[in-house]
Amino acid sequence: MALPSVFAGSFEKAYNAPSAESRQYSLINVRPRIFDISPGQKIYVSVPESLINFYGNLTHNINDNSDYAEFVTPQAVAPIADALLKVTANLPNSQEQFADAVLSFVHQIHYNVTNPHYPVETLAEDTGDCVGLSTLAASIMEAGGLNVVLILYTGVTPEHMNVGVHLPYIPVYHTWLMAPTSFTYDNLTYWTAECTPEANWKVGDQSSALANAQANIISINTTQSLPPAQVSASLNAKLAPSIITINPSRSAQTTDTYGQRTLNISGQITPAIANQTVNIYIASGQNADDYYNAGIQTQDFNTTTDSNGTYNLYWNFTQSDTYYITASWNGAQNYAGSDSQTLPVFVGPQSYIQFSGLNYNYIFGQPSITAAATDFMQGLNHFLALPIGTNASISYSFIILQVGQTISNVPTEKITIPASIETISMGKRGLSVTIPIPAQTVTLPANVPAGLAPLILPDDFNQTIDNQFCFILQNSNWDNYSLNINGLSDIDLSSLQANDNVTITNATNKINEGTWYQVIINITDNTATTDLNSGNHTVIETTSTLYNTNQTVLLIANNEDAAMVLSNLTVNPQNAPIQQSRVSQNQKPTTVTSFPYVYLSVLFIASFGAAVVYVKKKKQITEKKENNGSQGEYVRDLCINLKS
Repeated sequence: MALPSVFAGSFEKAYNAPSAESRQYSLINVRPRIFDISPGQKIYVSVPESLINFYGNLTHNINDNSDYAEFVTPQAVAPIADALLKVTANLPNSQEQFADAVLSFVHQIHYNVTNPHYPVETLAEDTGDCVGLSTLAASIMEAGGLNVVLILYTGVTPEHMNVGVHLPYIPVYHTWLMAPTSFTYDNLTYWTAECTPEANWKVGDQSSALANAQANIISINTTQSLPPAQVSASLNAKLAPSIITINPSRSAQTTDTYGQRTLNISGQITPAIANQTVNIYIASGQNADDYYNAGIQTQDFNTTTDSNGTYNLYWNFTQSDTYYITASWNGAQNYAGSDSQTLPVFVGPQSYIQFSGLNYNYIFGQPSITAAATDFMQGLNHFLALPIGTNASISYSFIILQVGQTISNVPTEKITIPASIETISMGKRGLSVTIPIPAQTVTLPANVPAGLAPLILPDDFNQTIDNQFCFILQNSNWDNYSLNINGLSDIDLSSLQANDNVTITNATNKINEGTWYQVIINITDNTATTDLNSGNHTVIETTSTLYNTNQTVLLIANNEDAAMVLSNLTVNPQNAPIQQSRVSQNQKPTTVTSFPYVYLSVLFIASFGAAVVYVKKKKQITEKKENNGSQGEYVRDLCINLKS
């Protein structure tokens, strides 16, 4: 959907910062008579990968011509406009010359027909068609203070797009012997600005191929929400590399309120600069089936660095899930932006206060739970699956962190339910059976803590909680391996223990909270060897299994009120054993396929309606407590019966 390209400006591609796409554009098409500079001036642009992913996961659908305006994102590319304004601000026709500088910039991007792209994507891919180049140019021009529109030309094949730039005068520097072209929209004159590199177009120039086309003006909506980050740009100075680290840790805030679960996300930028905005992206996806498609929902937060360049964020969350956390810095003072490594965080179930009832568990929980929505109370059975293949080596580090805490020392009282006789009818003939029920004594809380409610759960609830973090090396047919991170229940463990083709190693008593450990796995045609190492390279556990073993299970922790963080995942498919390396939570992987992360809008908390019923045994307890004159007000409240 653009004019053919016959020329594209040269550029150098470099990677000047970790996890950033950096490009160098030469202002080679700027005439010295317009700009009192040499043709060798350059602008350097760095785009953090996290920002590319952010825009890559926004909608790219065009249902109406007005949708093209959504691709104009001046805030994201404002640093480019700032760099170009340094050249043009003091020139005699600065607005027009700034627009021409923008055109010179976008003309150096390779022309290629693509789907609609956001400007950040066009910069990162260094390719675009008329839509991508026009929305990029319009974004930079808007960021530089110009009033612009998009112009969509129909009635020609293919359809075409360029930019309209409002100037209060006829363009001075348009191509000689070519009358400048303009359109009137909303009582303002907009001069055409061709963004494809067919020629050295200036503001006012227009291809003769569009002479008979129908021009449709698309106004720009500049009220779109701010992006989480920006590109970095510098004039005539290469962007120096920067580093941002990420280090999750246990938060002291986990003890403040029951049910609140918190993780402390901290790190540092290098160079150490104060008052810099750091974006924290947290992608989640309970249904993430594998390593390459992880994360279906995202939130982004921001925090600020202190005088040492360090940042800190307390992240409060509500449910068990697989999360992917990345820290990103835009860069500043001629430094390129950078992203931290993406850390997968696997959060186990929340613990609950339980009391032994008659033949059920009497438990405190959230009062809005229904019988159909108890799975999240039991945690996740599956966090991640990573295909490995055969004849491969893999290593990764992990740490266990506490992210919540139950209420302790809850006042209780014993309630004795007297013996009774129950009469049960047996059909239409009037027959009945009398059943004596003996007296029973139960322990119940004296009162219900704020925000919680008494729930009645199935007898086997404790056995069905997925509260064991484990790594499972799965051997499928033809020795094709995968690494699975699961949460297992007591029932799951019993089933695995009964399977002759499963090897289970329990290392839970050797794992301490807040300590990094490393797992190294070497897979050959005949065996798979798993080593669990401490931070000082000491081997804690070694498991070696033959090729006919279906699963090798390594239990590492009880995950109630806990989270496991994975780091430095490295996969080598060439059957070269991985050497032990120092375990570091901030080390960036060298031979690794990066964890993906997806940035969409999210509501982490699902809403559940409450299905409330009276419970017969609760009535007995209520009556007995009232008769005893004890604190029985709370048991007059409705219990939530999750047993059926």
